Amino acid sequence: MSVDPKQLHQVLTEQMKVKRPPVAITYCRDTIPAGYEPAQVVACGIVREAESGRRVYVDAQHHDCYVGLWHLGLLPNAQKLITEGEYLTMAQGFFTPEAAKRNKAQSERLPEGSIIALAAAPLNDVPDGVTIDSVIVVTDALHAMQLAGAASVREGTFPIGEVGPSACASIFATPINKRNSVFATGDGGGRMHNRLAPGELFVTIPAHHFQHVLDLVANFRFDPAKMRELIMPSHAAAAAAGVAGAAHD
Repeated sequence: MSVDPKQLHQVLTEQMKVKRPPVAITYCRDTIPAGYEPAQVVACGIVREAESGRRVYVDAQHHDCYVGLWHLGLLPNAQKLITEGEYLTMAQGFFTPEAAKRNKAQSERLPEGSIIALAAAPLNDVPDGVTIDSVIVVTDALHAMQLAGAASVREGTFPIGEVGPSACASIFATPINKRNSVFATGDGGGRMHNRLAPGELFVTIPAHHFQHVLDLVANFRFDPAKMRELIMPSHAAAAAAGVAGAAHD
């Protein structure tokens, strides 16, 4: 990764002024990096744990959610309870069986066995040599638009927006599978375990989009008057009249 994680952290927290700490996510494909401890939490809960300053990971032995484990490709031979969303109708009344089944069928998951664990740490406290595959920020809609949309203004790639899938699918599987930035509401459980306020969203930025965030901030400028003049006929006419009047004077 060519981007310095501490520089990215500084830009996010000091220049963009996101209120919650950015979290570095590592997909442990072969080994779990030194300095990370196992966490008996729901998979998406490692975001909150890392926000609090911990370096943690979940794997097949250390976790507290079969759904998250399945979306991470860490639950072989999963039963229909998970794979077809039967759990969604057994503990709550608003899901129909067909909707629950389609929810899981349409949700992203990592290929089975592609990782052995998923790790998270504060972005400014990742040990040297540890790969950062993505950064997750819990933030308001305005910052979500800027962060998830950084690639759209630098290379023209629109981000993916998700409402409906489990948080673990949206924030961990979709960004890697689709190689794109994602903004997502997350599901009720994901929002609860990560203590999202009503107006907050999850944003996941994959590593190949980090530079776009830095470039967005470095080149940020906006001239409202000029924009109105360029695209709004009423303002363009007023601006032209003003130029003509100045020339007449």
